[in-house]
Amino acid sequence: MSSNSTQPQTPINGLEVPRQANLGALATSNQWKRAALMAKSASACRETNSDDSEDEVDTKQQIKYGSGFQAAKAIIHEYCDYSTIHGIRYLGEKKRPWLERLFWVSVFMLSIFTCCKLTLNIWDKWNNNPVIVSFAEKSTPVWQIPFPSVTVCPETKSRQRAFNFTDVYWQIRDFRTNVSGVADLTDKQKSTYGAVSQVCDAPLHDIDFGNKTRKGIEIIDALSEVIPLFDETYLDCKWRNAPIKCNEIFHKFVTEDGVCYSFNSLSPAEIFRAEGIIPDIIFREENRLATEWNVEDGYSISANTETYPHRVLGPGAKAGLYLFMGGIEVDFDDMCRGPVQGFKILLHTPGEVAQVTRQYFRIPFDQEVLISIRPKIITTSDGLKHYEPHRRQCYFQKERHLRYFNIYSQTNCELECLANFTLAKCGCVKFSMPRNVNVPVCGAGNLKCYNDAEDELLLKEFEQGMATEGENYRGQTDCNCLPSCTSIAYEAEISQADFDYKTVASKDKAEGEETKREGMKMSRVSIFFKEAQFLTSRRSELYGTTDFLANCGGLLGLFMGVSTLSIVELVYFCTVRLVSNLRMRRRTRKELSLAASKEA
Repeated sequence: MSSNSTQPQTPINGLEVPRQANLGALATSNQWKRAALMAKSASACRETNSDDSEDEVDTKQQIKYGSGFQAAKAIIHEYCDYSTIHGIRYLGEKKRPWLERLFWVSVFMLSIFTCCKLTLNIWDKWNNNPVIVSFAEKSTPVWQIPFPSVTVCPETKSRQRAFNFTDVYWQIRDFRTNVSGVADLTDKQKSTYGAVSQVCDAPLHDIDFGNKTRKGIEIIDALSEVIPLFDETYLDCKWRNAPIKCNEIFHKFVTEDGVCYSFNSLSPAEIFRAEGIIPDIIFREENRLATEWNVEDGYSISANTETYPHRVLGPGAKAGLYLFMGGIEVDFDDMCRGPVQGFKILLHTPGEVAQVTRQYFRIPFDQEVLISIRPKIITTSDGLKHYEPHRRQCYFQKERHLRYFNIYSQTNCELECLANFTLAKCGCVKFSMPRNVNVPVCGAGNLKCYNDAEDELLLKEFEQGMATEGENYRGQTDCNCLPSCTSIAYEAEISQADFDYKTVASKDKAEGEETKREGMKMSRVSIFFKEAQFLTSRRSELYGTTDFLANCGGLLGLFMGVSTLSIVELVYFCTVRLVSNLRMRRRTRKELSLAASKEA
């Protein structure tokens, strides 16, 4: 078409032809030249893209020469034509009836809604329930774990021959009620009574007696002086069916129940940090090598059968611990702990501080007691280490630092939290609580305060725990004492029978033995593993990152046909392809502008 033609030019589809404001006037020569140049460019584009369909050529022309709205619409059509996401292509077809488009829009939106809803369900499981506890793949032999620490506390807190607690208690009451002929206590009696009263039952705390604070070593020394003598209590011991002196395997420990003796427990230097090691609790020096065991890794490869903590080689009474214990009747006191005599025994993990009042077995006199142990161990897979503690609901050893303890356990953590809370409330701590040398120790005058502090802390933890009761995990509390990720618990089955110790004593013909055991009550205890192997529980990932991505990818593929490349493709069209189209459009318009100016 020549530039001076008088016939009107048919406009190219989708292109803008510049017009004058006055539609009735004839176009000038320069305007027709621009239209011719645009037509020539369009023809050249069709020749260049001879393999493209008419719609594709039209789309490219709109991107190059159309208005901003036409270019944006063309880019969207281009994405719909090339997208690998199912259903998108039908939305972008230009010649489809509106009913078909409505159908595909409805199907596409329904697919997106269903996919999002199911993906949110998977997210909820992955975020709130990432851990499952199941049985380990194989059973664990008993020689891979330590024999439990056995802490024994006598119910008699004060020997009548050393300190008659009952008489002193009534003497104090009579003196305070001005009963005639009753003298006041001596300083020694007051000191001993103030110490013993801290390990007696609560009904005896009705007397406000003693100082508010006191040196911890004074309380422990006073209790040590009046407890039943070791040689009169621990008469005979066997370990792995071999006789052994009781004082070689039992060592003194301070608990909230007073001064007790423990077998197979780590030393205070191994349990406590340097800040928590105080002279009050150091009763012995270890003459053995360093411990070859820890909770998470177990025994080292170099550990032999005589390692420490002790371990057994098999199940049964002969492979465990045997105790023959006694008590002298004239020393029994029924006022401090009530008319119950005998012993408390606690089984706990080496490295944990014994808290006798929480969980114990009672060993009465005149009884033979068999305690068969079934270990309960929970381990945690390494795949959970990158999870936050509140998600897996446990702490690894190096994750939670305790101020006074080297070894983290839920029991040690709760005891330290109680000590901190008691110190804040009463200005002192109980003599058995962890502390440093600068922390005051409560005397008998603060006995009610630290007992109330323990009850208050339990109530506070309960209320904070109830606040997150609806969640799938235990919410954070002030103490925040989650279980250890590797923990050992010793569950026990107990059987007992009458023990006729008098018959045993009468048949013992050794000189002086019958006289020695006259007036004594005795008990016999055997502690052993019930089975040679046991099943271990294991925390592991229920939904790992790989499982989460695989499930989400499966849903996206099932409902929308989306893959990773589909997402990359969408990003490509929104970034690289868009920038390329805009640059091409700007360059084309610049060329047209230059050509038009030359023609002018």
